[in-house]
Amino acid sequence: MTSSIASIYFDSYRSYCAVVESSTEEVDSFILRHLDATAQPLDFTRPLEEVVRSEGFQELVAMLSPLAGTVRQCVVSTTMENALAHQIPYSNTLTTDELRRLVRLEASEHLPNYDAGQFLATIYPLYGFAANPFMAMSVMLSTTITSVAEQVSRLLRADLQRLSVAQTSAHAALRYNYPEERGVVALLGLQRGYVDVSIVRNSVLLHTMTLSLEHELSEALHEAAELGYDEEKQSLERTGLGKLCFDALQNAEEAVQARIETAYFFGADLTKAALDEVSAYFADNRTSNPEQITELRRLNPLRYFGSRLDERMNSYCARVGHILTPCIGAALPEATAGIILSSHVPSSTLSHRKTA
Repeated sequence: MTSSIASIYFDSYRSYCAVVESSTEEVDSFILRHLDATAQPLDFTRPLEEVVRSEGFQELVAMLSPLAGTVRQCVVSTTMENALAHQIPYSNTLTTDELRRLVRLEASEHLPNYDAGQFLATIYPLYGFAANPFMAMSVMLSTTITSVAEQVSRLLRADLQRLSVAQTSAHAALRYNYPEERGVVALLGLQRGYVDVSIVRNSVLLHTMTLSLEHELSEALHEAAELGYDEEKQSLERTGLGKLCFDALQNAEEAVQARIETAYFFGADLTKAALDEVSAYFADNRTSNPEQITELRRLNPLRYFGSRLDERMNSYCARVGHILTPCIGAALPEATAGIILSSHVPSSTLSHRKTA
């Protein structure tokens, strides 16, 4: 027997939907049954009323309507751009009320004009080494996002299983598709003005950080299709993408006090020129420091997936799998389960996780 789950991913440039089948008879057996995308994104900086009237939302409704009633569950994920994420002090001894107070304090500092109760707050404990043994990543999603997620679930006539963000979804994609990676691994997501970095070991999240890109670098990545490979490569050399990633992972190694063995890249702004530039910078610096990262790869979230797509769509997935990483990863069992502190999503749909 099989069961299906629809995964909707709000990317910076469009919205994606993947339908993933899992076998109830075989362990870890997943098949991609359906894939589609809108032409326009959703702008979650706008009020909910404007979002649901937008062209991007109407495209989303048209994309999902044919799937109504065909899946039992759905998951929704979004980019880190749409979330407020910070590291906060953490201990297993903290109560839910104490964690809630920490999150409210964080919100008052970073979102002084907003009510902390208007956000879905989720805590992801970080189990790093001596530098950060008692820290967690706090992720806050606005009620605009959670409300759209609820509308999506009603449209699909499916239970909303969870909401997640790109970094935690990418962790799930890594764990399933690269079971051989048992050491310390970096995940780097390049997405519209930011580089999101996670350090994981097996199923454990050790450390996270988000880097803001200078405008010139962000534009070079965003306009890659128009620039062409050679022009983009020259632009990226000038704007220092390789050094930025190199320095970020050096700092991460210091934080977790361990050598990073492999770095996997994903995201809508990851191009061949970008990965080549980063690889070239690491190679140049590895000669003077051979203990640096051994390998840099593009993450393939469908590496161990079966497919019911046609040849054209399979070819498309092979080219843009790195963009689909959060969408595919969100449909997989969580690698890192969060602690939900507040939610407008019915608690019954999130019963597998600790709720307030």
